[in-house]
Amino acid sequence: MFKRFLVLFFIGVSIIRASDLVKIYLDQGLDAVGVEIEKELMDKNFWLSEIADKNVSLGYYSSKVDIVLTNKTDKILRVYSYDDGKIKKDFEQKSIITGLMGDKKVEGDLKTPIGFYELGQRFNPGDPYYGPFAFATTYPNLLDKVQGKTGGGIWIHGYPLDGTRIDEFKTKGCIALFNENLEKFAKVVQDKKVFVMTEEKDKVRAKKEEIASLFADLFAWKFAWTNNNIDSYLGFYDQNEFKRFDKMKFEQFASMKKIIFSRKENKKIKFSDINISPYPNLNNEVIYRISFYEDYYTKNYQFKGNKTLYVKLNDKGKMKILAEQ
Repeated sequence: MFKRFLVLFFIGVSIIRASDLVKIYLDQGLDAVGVEIEKELMDKNFWLSEIADKNVSLGYYSSKVDIVLTNKTDKILRVYSYDDGKIKKDFEQKSIITGLMGDKKVEGDLKTPIGFYELGQRFNPGDPYYGPFAFATTYPNLLDKVQGKTGGGIWIHGYPLDGTRIDEFKTKGCIALFNENLEKFAKVVQDKKVFVMTEEKDKVRAKKEEIASLFADLFAWKFAWTNNNIDSYLGFYDQNEFKRFDKMKFEQFASMKKIIFSRKENKKIKFSDINISPYPNLNNEVIYRISFYEDYYTKNYQFKGNKTLYVKLNDKGKMKILAEQ
C-alpha cells in the first residue's frame, strides 16, 4: 500500500506541489518532508482514491485473508477470500445451527456472540459430540471483555458422531456444520489467516466513506500522539465508553497520558499491516475493529507488536476509540 502511495504522491501531485516538497527538503530536511507526507495520510480524499477500485464491504486488509461470515437469522455460513480488494465466495452452507438469538453477554446464556473474531487452527475437542474436529474463535475479544461479557469456548464444529440430535440449545453458542461440510470448510480455510464475522438480522457491511475516514483519523491520531498534542490526541477517545485493556476508564487514562505527554519526548511511531473490519452489533452503531503492527520508539521506551482498537464513528463521521490494547 505505502509503496503505491509514494508513487501516487510523487507522480500524481502537481509540479508546484513537487517543487514545494523539494524546497521543504532543502530548507528543513528529510524529516520535514515526512511531515508533509503524514499530512496527506490524514486526508480522507487520499484514502478514497486509494480504495476506489477495491471492494471493502467486508473490510480492508493489508494481506490475503479469509472471512467466515455467519448470519444467525438466515442460518447461513459463508467463507469469502479477500485479496487486495477483490472478494470471492469460496464456501457456503445453509441450515447451519447457531446458539440462541441475541448477543452473548454472560456464560451459559446459550447465545452465539455477535461481533468480529479470529479463527484458530483445527483441533480435536476430545468429545465425539462435537463431530470429527473443531475450530475455536477468540471470543471474548477485547471489546467483549471491557464491556463485561463472560463465557468462552465458542467453536465452529460438527454434528455428534453417534447421531445424537443437536439444536440451538445444545450448541451452547457454538456454530455447528454437517460433518461432511465441516471437512470442506476445513480445506477452504487451511493454512490461512481467518477472521470470523457473526451478524444477526441486519447485514453489516463497510462503506468506502467510512473506511477512508477511519484511515485519515487513524493517522491524525498517530500525528497528535507523535507530536505530544494531548488535546487532539484525547479528542479521538469516547469519554463515556472508553476502557483500556485493563478496564482503565477515560478519566484515569487521560490523566496518565497528560503526564506522559508533558515530558515532550521525541517519538517515532510507525504503523504497518493495517486491517479495518466492520463490527456487527445490535445497537445500530457504526463500529469497526482496527488492527495494525506498531513500531514505537522513544529514548526511554520501545515497543514492537500488534495493536488493536475498537472504534465507532459518531454522527459527524469521526473516529471515537472505545477500547485499546
